[in-house]
Amino acid sequence: MLFYVICSDGVGEDGLTEEEFEASTATLKSLAASLDADCVLLRKKPCNKGTSAQYLIRKKMDEHDFLEIRIAVVGNVDAGKSTLLGVLTHGELDNGRGFARQKLFRHKHEQETGRTSSVGNDILGFDNKGNVVNSPEHGSLDWVKICEKSSKVITFIDLAGHERYLKTTVFGMTGHAPDFGMLMIGANAGVVGMTKEHLGLALALSVPVFVVVTKIDMCPANVLQDTLRLLVRVLKSPGCRKVPVMIKTPDDVITTATNFVSERLCPIFQVSNVNGENLDLLKMFLNLLTTRTPSLENEPAEFQIDDTYSVPGVGTVVSGTTLKGIVRLNDTLLLGPDPLGHFQPIAIKSIHRKRMAVPEVRGGQTASFALKKIKRSQIRKGMVMVSPALNPQACWEFQGEILVLHHPTTISSRYQAMVHCGSIRQTASILSMSQECLRTGDKALVHFRFIKHPEYVRPGQRMVFREGRTKAVGNVLTVIPQSANTQPVRSKTGKLKQQNNSNNNSATNIQQISVKAEEKDSNYVISEKRDTIKKSRGRRGGKGRQGNTKPLAEQNINTMAFNNGN
Repeated sequence: MLFYVICSDGVGEDGLTEEEFEASTATLKSLAASLDADCVLLRKKPCNKGTSAQYLIRKKMDEHDFLEIRIAVVGNVDAGKSTLLGVLTHGELDNGRGFARQKLFRHKHEQETGRTSSVGNDILGFDNKGNVVNSPEHGSLDWVKICEKSSKVITFIDLAGHERYLKTTVFGMTGHAPDFGMLMIGANAGVVGMTKEHLGLALALSVPVFVVVTKIDMCPANVLQDTLRLLVRVLKSPGCRKVPVMIKTPDDVITTATNFVSERLCPIFQVSNVNGENLDLLKMFLNLLTTRTPSLENEPAEFQIDDTYSVPGVGTVVSGTTLKGIVRLNDTLLLGPDPLGHFQPIAIKSIHRKRMAVPEVRGGQTASFALKKIKRSQIRKGMVMVSPALNPQACWEFQGEILVLHHPTTISSRYQAMVHCGSIRQTASILSMSQECLRTGDKALVHFRFIKHPEYVRPGQRMVFREGRTKAVGNVLTVIPQSANTQPVRSKTGKLKQQNNSNNNSATNIQQISVKAEEKDSNYVISEKRDTIKKSRGRRGGKGRQGNTKPLAEQNINTMAFNNGN
């Protein structure tokens, strides 16, 4: 998407004469035609001594290629998120009783309660001239047909607004890599509940946000003004520092859309899903949005998995986002890490974008891959598929810089919480910190360790560290790869543990003896408990060991003896 201004339309500046304007327009259209692109007039306005205009130039895409922009839809429960998406993507207004939102729900309990509990997706297509492709006609809402007619596709990521499903919303914001965030606010309810929580999450992940105020048809004027006044105050607060702009005309849309990438502007739309008021301005804004992330096509391919499927007749299918590079049909990538931290080569037998078969996908595009000779149980969310040229390494530990947004008490070493980093969602423990303890508003360097299995983490990734509500956000600074001489083994409880293969480290030997002593002591407790149960039932049985094993701290172990023995 490219904006071309023929003449500056600032106040007091001269425009072009009629002859100059016609000549410039003809030149622009001929250049667009030579590039196989369409030239569409956005606005034309008179200046002091002439005319100025602004055009949209959009390259024509083939049926297998289109520009894709992902928008995460967030906001408090009952703000009208699913209803607005149903109106935009299906081309029919709502009846005020939940008619539009029923088309997006995936589960029965969502239809009964009217509340989204899972991550939903729907698309809105625009052709070369900026017209909406979606129409309510029979068969025209098929994703394949929409993509074939579209040069630009908006992918809406419908997230849950209830506090109960916050972990699902956080995963949708981190794992689906949205380009923009659409914050929904009910005009009658105002900025309440999870609204500030979702806004803070988007700001922490550096996702530009625009606001849509819904239900203006049923809200009294004084209540609407109070809602807008509170919203502007929140956006201008020190923690947000946005510049709110009320969108009322098409000129406002063009001005904000061209400068929205700067992340300082925050457009505010006021719409109604029942009578369709101002929906045309919102669609125009969505049509003019440009992608923020570069495709990085010349770099090795990297694909993060956010969901897995088992399709009858096809096999194992994974879906996710291509972070960089190009993935082609029949390419062989490395899939991992598995519970042992290994990567295995896997071949791609088919590629789909928005349910349409394509020969390749590029960086910044979402896709689904059908994989050869692998079971769904071997794949989980958070795994990646990368080019062998990257030589990927899994890690148990990493260091990051975090900022504590909210915590009622203090955070210290050995504190455990959920880490969201890309599509990774796993509990991690704090091994050490640059400060003794952390409170709300503190910033520190923290050393993390995953609890369950290793992950593929890259320096520079954004991360969210939470327990219940969002607790801390930050960046990954250093990754500590899994060492070559350190292999994970399973203990008697079935959990993965690290065991060093070297026999020359006396400190490691002492640690192993400590583990054995603790296991022996635990076995004694279990044995004594079993004997007690047998005695209560009147059965015969030995008494077991009567506390012959002492704790390691009470045993006088000579460290020098181990050093001399080795």
